[in-house]
Amino acid sequence: MSEDKNKFSLSLLSLKSIVTWIGIGLLRIISLLPYKILMRLGDSLGLLIHKLSPHRKEISAININRCLQKEGDELNQFVKSNFQAVGRGIFEMAIGWWASDKRILNIKTRLINSHILKNQAEGALLLIKHSTHLELDLRLLSQYFNLTGMYKSQSNAVLNYVMIKARNNYIEASLTNKEGLKAARWIKSGKIFLYAADQDYGQNVSEMVPFFGHHAATVTFPALFSKKNTKIIFADVSNVKGTYEIELKELHSSQNRYEFLKGMNDLYQEFILKEPEGYLWMHRRFKSGLEENIYPKWSRRDKKRKKRRLKRQEY
Repeated sequence: MSEDKNKFSLSLLSLKSIVTWIGIGLLRIISLLPYKILMRLGDSLGLLIHKLSPHRKEISAININRCLQKEGDELNQFVKSNFQAVGRGIFEMAIGWWASDKRILNIKTRLINSHILKNQAEGALLLIKHSTHLELDLRLLSQYFNLTGMYKSQSNAVLNYVMIKARNNYIEASLTNKEGLKAARWIKSGKIFLYAADQDYGQNVSEMVPFFGHHAATVTFPALFSKKNTKIIFADVSNVKGTYEIELKELHSSQNRYEFLKGMNDLYQEFILKEPEGYLWMHRRFKSGLEENIYPKWSRRDKKRKKRRLKRQEY
Protein backbone atom coordinates (compact mmCIF):
# COMPACT_ATOMS: atom_id res chain seq x y z
CA MET A 1 0.00 0.00 0.00
CA SER A 2 1.36 3.42 -0.89
CA GLU A 3 0.61 4.88 2.56
CA ASP A 4 3.24 2.65 4.17
CA LYS A 5 5.92 3.71 1.68
CA ASN A 6 5.36 7.45 1.92
CA LYS A 7 6.59 8.31 5.39
CA PHE A 8 7.90 11.78 6.08
CA SER A 9 11.62 11.96 6.86
CA LEU A 10 13.93 14.78 7.88
CA SER A 11 15.85 14.34 4.62
CA LEU A 12 12.90 16.05 2.91
CA LEU A 13 13.86 19.24 4.78
CA SER A 14 17.40 19.46 3.41
CA LEU A 15 18.61 22.78 2.03
CA LYS A 16 18.37 21.59 -1.57
CA SER A 17 14.68 20.78 -0.98
CA ILE A 18 13.71 24.25 0.25
CA VAL A 19 13.08 25.65 -3.23
CA THR A 20 10.74 22.75 -4.03
CA TRP A 21 8.79 23.27 -0.79
CA ILE A 22 8.45 27.00 -1.51
CA GLY A 23 7.21 26.26 -5.03
CA ILE A 24 4.68 23.71 -3.78
CA GLY A 25 3.49 26.13 -1.08
CA LEU A 26 2.96 28.92 -3.63
CA LEU A 27 1.16 26.54 -5.98
CA ARG A 28 -1.19 25.44 -3.22
CA ILE A 29 -2.06 29.04 -2.36
CA ILE A 30 -2.55 30.03 -6.00
CA SER A 31 -4.77 26.97 -6.56
CA LEU A 32 -7.42 28.62 -4.35
CA LEU A 33 -8.13 31.12 -7.14
CA PRO A 34 -11.21 30.60 -9.35
CA TYR A 35 -10.85 27.96 -12.08
CA LYS A 36 -11.11 30.41 -15.01
CA ILE A 37 -8.34 32.61 -13.60
CA LEU A 38 -6.13 29.55 -13.06
CA MET A 39 -6.61 28.48 -16.67
CA ARG A 40 -5.61 31.93 -17.94
CA LEU A 41 -2.54 31.86 -15.70
CA GLY A 42 -1.81 28.40 -17.07
CA ASP A 43 -1.85 29.68 -20.64
CA SER A 44 0.77 32.30 -19.74
CA LEU A 45 2.85 29.80 -17.76
CA GLY A 46 2.74 27.39 -20.69
CA LEU A 47 4.09 30.02 -23.07
CA LEU A 48 6.91 30.73 -20.61
CA ILE A 49 7.75 27.01 -20.43
CA HIS A 50 7.67 26.96 -24.23
CA LYS A 51 10.37 29.65 -24.33
CA LEU A 52 12.52 28.12 -21.61
CA SER A 53 12.39 24.45 -22.71
CA PRO A 54 13.92 24.12 -26.19
CA HIS A 55 14.51 20.37 -25.82
CA ARG A 56 10.92 19.62 -24.78
CA LYS A 57 9.66 21.91 -27.53
CA GLU A 58 11.67 20.05 -30.15
CA ILE A 59 10.57 16.62 -28.87
CA SER A 60 6.92 17.74 -28.94
CA ALA A 61 7.28 19.10 -32.47
CA ILE A 62 8.84 15.83 -33.69
CA ASN A 63 6.03 13.74 -32.15
CA ILE A 64 3.25 16.00 -33.40
CA ASN A 65 4.69 16.09 -36.91
CA ARG A 66 5.11 12.31 -36.88
CA CYS A 67 1.64 11.51 -35.50
CA LEU A 68 -0.57 14.36 -36.70
CA GLN A 69 1.31 15.36 -39.87
CA LYS A 70 1.42 19.03 -38.95
CA GLU A 71 4.14 21.17 -40.50
CA GLY A 72 5.39 24.75 -40.71
CA ASP A 73 3.35 27.50 -39.04
CA GLU A 74 0.54 25.07 -38.24
CA LEU A 75 2.99 22.84 -36.36
CA ASN A 76 4.56 25.76 -34.47
CA GLN A 77 1.15 27.07 -33.41
CA PHE A 78 0.01 23.62 -32.33
CA VAL A 79 3.15 23.15 -30.21
CA LYS A 80 2.44 26.48 -28.50
CA SER A 81 -1.15 25.42 -27.83
CA ASN A 82 0.11 22.15 -26.41
CA PHE A 83 2.49 23.97 -24.05
CA GLN A 84 -0.36 26.20 -22.94
CA ALA A 85 -2.24 23.00 -22.07
CA VAL A 86 0.83 21.87 -20.13
CA GLY A 87 0.77 25.16 -18.22
CA ARG A 88 -2.92 24.77 -17.45
CA GLY A 89 -2.18 21.20 -16.41
CA ILE A 90 0.05 22.42 -13.57
CA PHE A 91 -2.93 24.20 -12.02
CA GLU A 92 -5.27 21.31 -12.87
CA MET A 93 -2.81 19.11 -10.99
CA ALA A 94 -3.06 21.43 -7.99
CA ILE A 95 -6.86 21.29 -8.11
CA GLY A 96 -6.73 17.52 -8.32
CA TRP A 97 -4.38 17.27 -5.35
CA TRP A 98 -5.83 19.80 -2.95
CA ALA A 99 -9.34 20.97 -3.93
CA SER A 100 -12.25 20.13 -1.65
CA ASP A 101 -14.79 17.54 -2.77
CA LYS A 102 -17.32 20.37 -3.10
CA ARG A 103 -15.09 22.20 -5.58
CA ILE A 104 -14.46 19.02 -7.56
CA LEU A 105 -18.21 18.36 -7.79
CA ASN A 106 -18.66 21.86 -9.26
CA ILE A 107 -16.35 21.06 -12.18
CA LYS A 108 -18.34 20.33 -15.33
CA THR A 109 -18.12 16.62 -16.14
CA ARG A 110 -20.01 14.18 -18.32
CA LEU A 111 -19.82 10.40 -17.88
CA ILE A 112 -20.35 8.40 -21.08
CA ASN A 113 -21.10 4.65 -21.10
CA SER A 114 -21.35 4.41 -17.29
CA HIS A 115 -23.03 0.99 -17.63
CA ILE A 116 -19.66 -0.57 -18.55
CA LEU A 117 -18.45 -0.31 -14.94
CA LYS A 118 -21.82 -0.61 -13.27
CA ASN A 119 -20.71 -3.65 -11.28
CA GLN A 120 -17.81 -2.30 -9.23
CA ALA A 121 -17.43 -5.54 -7.31
CA GLU A 122 -15.87 -6.99 -10.47
CA GLY A 123 -12.14 -6.34 -10.84
CA ALA A 124 -10.91 -4.52 -13.93
CA LEU A 125 -7.82 -2.99 -15.52
CA LEU A 126 -8.64 0.65 -16.26
CA LEU A 127 -6.45 2.15 -18.99
CA ILE A 128 -5.86 5.90 -19.00
CA LYS A 129 -3.81 8.23 -21.19
CA HIS A 130 -1.11 10.75 -20.29
CA SER A 131 -3.13 13.90 -20.78
CA THR A 132 -1.79 17.26 -19.67
CA HIS A 133 -4.48 17.21 -16.94
CA LEU A 134 -3.80 13.65 -15.76
CA GLU A 135 -3.81 14.44 -12.03
CA LEU A 136 -7.22 16.08 -12.27
CA ASP A 137 -8.39 13.12 -14.38
CA LEU A 138 -7.56 10.77 -11.50
CA ARG A 139 -9.47 12.93 -9.02
CA LEU A 140 -12.51 13.13 -11.32
CA LEU A 141 -12.50 9.36 -11.91
CA SER A 142 -12.34 8.80 -8.16
CA GLN A 143 -15.70 10.57 -7.82
CA TYR A 144 -17.29 7.67 -9.72
CA PHE A 145 -15.11 4.64 -8.93
CA ASN A 146 -13.02 3.20 -6.11
CA LEU A 147 -9.56 3.14 -7.62
CA THR A 148 -6.17 1.55 -7.13
CA GLY A 149 -3.23 2.17 -9.42
CA MET A 150 0.44 2.38 -10.25
CA TYR A 151 2.86 5.28 -10.14
CA LYS A 152 6.43 5.97 -11.16
CA SER A 153 8.60 7.37 -8.37
CA GLN A 154 9.70 10.93 -9.10
CA SER A 155 13.39 11.85 -8.99
CA ASN A 156 12.51 14.81 -6.76
CA ALA A 157 11.88 13.26 -3.33
CA VAL A 158 9.76 16.17 -2.07
CA LEU A 159 7.55 16.16 -5.15
CA ASN A 160 7.21 12.38 -4.88
CA TYR A 161 6.15 12.66 -1.22
CA VAL A 162 3.59 15.39 -1.91
CA MET A 163 2.17 13.56 -4.96
CA ILE A 164 1.62 10.29 -3.11
CA LYS A 165 0.26 12.02 0.00
CA ALA A 166 -2.28 13.90 -2.13
CA ARG A 167 -3.30 10.85 -4.16
CA ASN A 168 -3.81 8.80 -1.01
CA ASN A 169 -6.80 11.01 -0.25
CA TYR A 170 -8.74 9.76 -3.26
CA ILE A 171 -7.00 6.60 -4.49
CA GLU A 172 -7.51 3.56 -2.28
CA ALA A 173 -4.02 2.10 -2.75
CA SER A 174 -1.16 2.20 -5.24
CA LEU A 175 1.93 0.32 -6.33
CA THR A 176 5.23 1.48 -7.77
CA ASN A 177 6.02 0.50 -11.35
CA LYS A 178 8.33 -2.17 -9.89
CA GLU A 179 5.42 -4.07 -8.30
CA GLY A 180 3.34 -5.04 -11.32
CA LEU A 181 2.73 -8.63 -10.18
CA LYS A 182 0.64 -7.41 -7.25
CA ALA A 183 -1.78 -5.76 -9.66
CA ALA A 184 -3.13 -9.15 -10.78
CA ARG A 185 -3.97 -10.07 -7.20
CA TRP A 186 -5.70 -6.77 -6.60
CA ILE A 187 -7.81 -7.10 -9.76
CA LYS A 188 -8.66 -10.70 -8.90
CA SER A 189 -9.87 -9.52 -5.49
CA GLY A 190 -12.26 -7.08 -7.19
CA LYS A 191 -10.19 -3.88 -7.38
CA ILE A 192 -10.23 -1.43 -10.28
CA PHE A 193 -6.59 -0.87 -11.23
CA LEU A 194 -5.43 2.21 -13.17
CA TYR A 195 -2.65 1.90 -15.73
CA ALA A 196 -1.30 4.21 -18.45
CA ALA A 197 0.09 2.16 -21.35
CA ASP A 198 0.84 4.93 -23.85
CA GLN A 199 4.52 5.64 -23.17
CA ASP A 200 7.78 3.97 -24.13
CA TYR A 201 8.89 1.97 -21.09
CA GLY A 202 11.78 0.29 -22.94
CA GLN A 203 12.15 -2.68 -25.26
CA ASN A 204 12.53 -5.24 -22.46
CA VAL A 205 8.87 -4.90 -21.48
CA SER A 206 7.44 -3.95 -24.86
CA GLU A 207 6.55 -5.08 -28.35
CA MET A 208 6.81 -2.95 -31.47
CA VAL A 209 3.25 -2.07 -32.47
CA PRO A 210 1.89 0.69 -34.77
CA PHE A 211 1.02 3.97 -33.07
CA PHE A 212 -0.27 6.66 -35.43
CA GLY A 213 1.15 4.64 -38.32
CA HIS A 214 4.66 4.26 -36.87
CA HIS A 215 6.05 1.33 -34.91
CA ALA A 216 6.44 2.19 -31.24
CA ALA A 217 7.54 0.19 -28.20
CA THR A 218 4.21 -0.71 -26.60
CA VAL A 219 4.23 -2.09 -23.07
CA THR A 220 2.88 -5.66 -22.94
CA PHE A 221 1.61 -5.49 -19.34
CA PRO A 222 -2.09 -5.06 -20.31
CA ALA A 223 -1.89 -8.03 -22.70
CA LEU A 224 -1.18 -10.32 -19.74
CA PHE A 225 -4.66 -9.54 -18.42
CA SER A 226 -6.21 -9.93 -21.84
CA LYS A 227 -5.01 -13.54 -21.99
CA LYS A 228 -6.68 -14.16 -18.63
CA ASN A 229 -9.97 -12.68 -19.91
CA THR A 230 -9.80 -9.94 -17.28
CA LYS A 231 -12.11 -7.04 -17.93
CA ILE A 232 -10.09 -4.23 -19.55
CA ILE A 233 -11.66 -0.81 -19.94
CA PHE A 234 -10.35 2.43 -21.37
CA ALA A 235 -11.32 5.45 -19.25
CA ASP A 236 -10.66 8.57 -21.29
CA VAL A 237 -10.90 12.06 -19.84
CA SER A 238 -10.92 14.84 -22.44
CA ASN A 239 -11.66 18.52 -21.95
CA VAL A 240 -14.28 19.27 -24.60
CA LYS A 241 -15.35 22.93 -24.64
CA GLY A 242 -14.86 23.29 -20.89
CA THR A 243 -16.47 19.99 -19.92
CA TYR A 244 -14.36 17.05 -18.80
CA GLU A 245 -15.88 14.13 -20.69
CA ILE A 246 -15.21 10.78 -19.05
CA GLU A 247 -15.80 8.12 -21.69
CA LEU A 248 -15.58 4.41 -20.97
CA LYS A 249 -14.96 1.82 -23.68
CA GLU A 250 -14.28 -1.88 -23.17
CA LEU A 251 -11.43 -3.62 -25.00
CA HIS A 252 -12.05 -7.11 -26.34
CA SER A 253 -9.80 -9.79 -24.90
CA SER A 254 -7.49 -11.68 -27.22
CA GLN A 255 -5.05 -14.56 -26.82
CA ASN A 256 -2.96 -12.94 -29.57
CA ARG A 257 -0.75 -10.40 -27.83
CA TYR A 258 0.05 -8.35 -30.92
CA GLU A 259 -3.60 -8.08 -32.00
CA PHE A 260 -4.64 -6.95 -28.53
CA LEU A 261 -1.88 -4.34 -28.33
CA LYS A 262 -2.73 -3.05 -31.80
CA GLY A 263 -6.37 -2.65 -30.77
CA MET A 264 -5.26 -0.90 -27.59
CA ASN A 265 -3.07 1.56 -29.51
CA ASP A 266 -5.93 2.21 -31.96
CA LEU A 267 -8.08 3.19 -28.99
CA TYR A 268 -5.35 5.42 -27.62
CA GLN A 269 -5.21 7.16 -30.99
CA GLU A 270 -8.98 7.65 -31.03
CA PHE A 271 -9.03 9.31 -27.63
CA ILE A 272 -5.87 11.37 -28.18
CA LEU A 273 -7.53 12.85 -31.27
CA LYS A 274 -10.53 13.83 -29.16
CA GLU A 275 -8.33 16.48 -27.48
CA PRO A 276 -4.99 16.40 -29.34
CA GLU A 277 -3.62 19.62 -27.86
CA GLY A 278 -4.20 18.18 -24.37
CA TYR A 279 -1.92 15.17 -24.81
CA LEU A 280 1.60 14.95 -23.33
CA TRP A 281 3.52 15.09 -26.60
CA MET A 282 6.83 15.96 -24.89
CA HIS A 283 7.50 12.31 -24.00
CA ARG A 284 9.96 10.51 -26.33
CA ARG A 285 7.37 8.02 -27.56
CA PHE A 286 9.55 6.59 -30.34
CA LYS A 287 12.88 6.35 -28.53
CA SER A 288 13.14 2.51 -28.60
CA GLY A 289 13.48 0.08 -31.47
CA LEU A 290 14.53 2.59 -34.12
CA GLU A 291 17.78 2.31 -36.04
CA GLU A 292 18.39 6.05 -35.70
CA ASN A 293 17.47 8.32 -32.81
CA ILE A 294 14.92 10.85 -34.06
CA TYR A 295 15.17 13.02 -30.94
CA PRO A 296 17.75 15.69 -30.05
CA LYS A 297 20.57 14.82 -27.68
CA TRP A 298 19.98 16.01 -24.13
CA SER A 299 23.32 15.30 -22.49
CA ARG A 300 22.61 17.10 -19.20
CA ARG A 301 19.47 15.03 -18.51
CA ASP A 302 21.06 11.81 -19.76
CA LYS A 303 24.00 12.30 -17.38
CA LYS A 304 21.59 12.76 -14.45
CA ARG A 305 19.70 9.59 -15.39
CA LYS A 306 22.92 7.61 -15.69
CA LYS A 307 24.00 8.86 -12.27
CA ARG A 308 20.67 7.77 -10.74
CA ARG A 309 20.94 4.32 -12.34
CA LEU A 310 24.46 3.83 -10.95
CA LYS A 311 23.27 4.93 -7.53
CA ARG A 312 20.44 2.38 -7.58
CA GLN A 313 22.91 -0.38 -8.58
CA GLU A 314 25.00 0.43 -5.49
CA TYR A 315 22.06 -0.59 -3.34
